[in-house]
Amino acid sequence: MAIKDLSPSALRDFVKSLGWQSLPDGIVDRLYVLHHAAAPRRQIVIPMDQDAPDYAEACELALSKLADPQGMKLEDLIQLAAISHDDSIYYRVTSSGSFDDGLPLSFAASLLLGAEQILLASACTVLRPQTHHPRLHRAEATQLAGHVRFGHTERGSFVVRVSCPVDAMETPSVHDLAHANESFVRMTMLTARNGVRQLVKAIEEDALSRFVDSQKAAASPLVSSNLCEALTRLHDDDMRNNIDMSFRWATTVALPQDAGAGESIRIRSDYFGRIDDVRQELRAVERERDDVFIGTVEHLNGEFDFEGNRAGEIVVALLLREGEIIKARVVLDQEQYARAVIAHLDDRALVRIAGRLRPGRQPRTITDVTSFILIGSSPR
Repeated sequence: MAIKDLSPSALRDFVKSLGWQSLPDGIVDRLYVLHHAAAPRRQIVIPMDQDAPDYAEACELALSKLADPQGMKLEDLIQLAAISHDDSIYYRVTSSGSFDDGLPLSFAASLLLGAEQILLASACTVLRPQTHHPRLHRAEATQLAGHVRFGHTERGSFVVRVSCPVDAMETPSVHDLAHANESFVRMTMLTARNGVRQLVKAIEEDALSRFVDSQKAAASPLVSSNLCEALTRLHDDDMRNNIDMSFRWATTVALPQDAGAGESIRIRSDYFGRIDDVRQELRAVERERDDVFIGTVEHLNGEFDFEGNRAGEIVVALLLREGEIIKARVVLDQEQYARAVIAHLDDRALVRIAGRLRPGRQPRTITDVTSFILIGSSPR
């Protein structure tokens, strides 16, 4: 966003969030004039008329006076002002190794998926706290995710920013949602922050068993298996990376006293295995499951033999009875694989798989396949 696109009131609120205050008269000649006790000889002046010819120049001059005291470059301060009405989560990737060649593409994709799932899981916890959400795509959670933006990474490091305007949507009118007058975006962000903070604290204090028991017994648990699964997506076993989560809050909605603006939560590489243990504990319903599953063929990973026949692994997306969609691997013989190829080429084709769905991180595994049938394909 260019500085000329920032409204005068938004810029004023941003400057006030940095500790500056309006003059007693408030407005002077259609100008917002602000001062700071630590800089008695300096004033910040912001035009009130966004259509004024020199609006952008005047605003850039105003923010340039703040850049040095804030220890920031002007362009970074402008970017910060542009999201001053957003609640944001930052994910900084660190490791003992070097990132000179970049991040593995598969991990970068997993990182973004995990960031989205953290918000979906937290929104579902706000709406209906429980240790496992059978489906994350509730209408309200999906609507919130639709307002979230992926921001630029910071210079010289791998930092993912996801942000959402704090007033992006009305608070859902559901009977089990407390504090209906509060911002749904803010409640979701705080739920994510508080859940991760308590989880990391339990790991560091060697109190995971007690923590898991408390979540299972709680009427409104803060941490779900879905949140834990999302966090594990932020880790790559080969890179053995850490994640530093930090939060920046919109200036237009007051923060609770315990929510520090500069707080950072470090999730060390060796924590992720324990987080996955918590995920399995909280998802008590996750057991081996013999059933018939309906889904679509997403990927073909099989290999050809010397005669040109293909067999092996595929990845399917299964729609479970609870409304949840999960990915799973299946190993097929040549005849079954031929059907999978047809289903993969036809967007309207479904497959019916009879087998045993095993618990674990996605993609999960289906074993003991007794039938693999093509259904719903279009005529050829």
